[in-house]
Amino acid sequence: MEVRDLEVKLTPDMAQEADIRIRDHLLYELARDLSSSLELREVLGKVMDRVISLMHASRGFIVLVDPVTNEMSVERAGGETDREKSQKTFLGSKSVIDQVVKTGKAVVSTDASLDDRFKGQQSVILQNLRSIIAVPLVTKDKVIGAVYVDNPFRAAIFEEKDKEFLQAISDLAAIAIDNARQYSRSEFLRDLFARYVNKQVTDYVLERSAPGTVFLTGERREVTMLNSDIAGFSTLSQRMEANELVEFLNRYFGRMIDIVLDHGGNIDKFQGDGMLVVFGAPNPQEDHAVRAFEAAASMVKAVSELNLELAEIGQPPIAIGIGLDSGVVVAGHVGSDKRLEFTLIGVPVNNSAYLSKVRPPRVLMSETTKAALPEGVPVTDYEPMLLKGASKKQPIYQLELEVTAES
Repeated sequence: MEVRDLEVKLTPDMAQEADIRIRDHLLYELARDLSSSLELREVLGKVMDRVISLMHASRGFIVLVDPVTNEMSVERAGGETDREKSQKTFLGSKSVIDQVVKTGKAVVSTDASLDDRFKGQQSVILQNLRSIIAVPLVTKDKVIGAVYVDNPFRAAIFEEKDKEFLQAISDLAAIAIDNARQYSRSEFLRDLFARYVNKQVTDYVLERSAPGTVFLTGERREVTMLNSDIAGFSTLSQRMEANELVEFLNRYFGRMIDIVLDHGGNIDKFQGDGMLVVFGAPNPQEDHAVRAFEAAASMVKAVSELNLELAEIGQPPIAIGIGLDSGVVVAGHVGSDKRLEFTLIGVPVNNSAYLSKVRPPRVLMSETTKAALPEGVPVTDYEPMLLKGASKKQPIYQLELEVTAES
């Protein structure tokens, strides 16, 4: 039996249907890739690589409109172009890109050098531009930029269906770009918010909040409070110029904050030169007392290092008093629907503040904090004190690390 090769001829309709299926599959793959990232540079890179590949273009550009200034800039370039130069200057037809962004309508030109719309433009003449397609990036009925591809050497390589395909790509890209921008904006706001409110509180609020939520319910937490206070700060501040005082506090708090955060503490508030810190709220911590104790020891050492630097610039040394107390507090938001603050209410808050102001300055802790620490920690007995809520004097303990400075 003779086997003959079968020749299958595709009709125009069959070829068009196959082409549509291929392009639909490519769009699906692009959508999948774009959904895997919220980083703007990565999104733009994926779009540019696919555009150059799928459109068989010599080069391509993604131009975005700045949401604040409304100025256009090249955010991504690809293909046969000087990438370093094209990141600063748009090397295609500026008149084409301007028209697309202004009108929100795609442009296709089979030969820009003969096209009445563009043949007189300087960029077209100087670069001898031929085939061009540019389509808008539109999201939420707003043009946020454009995708532009061209071929400076060959005419008539793009057809109307290519414009439609590129527009479909750009529609997917616009959504991904908008999502990446929104993500970047939310991360910026979260980081900015964290400069004013501790990250623990930021996450605590965001996780528990929903549209319409104003007040969050209070929660009882077993915590250790740490309160710090610079001895003799009033006198010190009077000797400093305003800019010197702010610079000094920023240098001091910069170190103290890093220590607190490294040990998992939450800075509740600053009070002039003082700092109120909680370990165990809003996020529970079984080892809150150990974390607070280790943070206090590190803070004392950091002050000793700071004093060496202060001596070099002719500034007097400082010493800090630190108070630690453990117990139950109520953590929650207080205020009004116009202004809320995460705060802590309970005896340990007052006791830690009281202990931090004992002079000469030192690190003092309550019996409850001492009891929560492992055996062998470097603490010694201090004189008993009458603490908040107690009917008689309570045992007080002192960290053995020495704190030296004027009281």
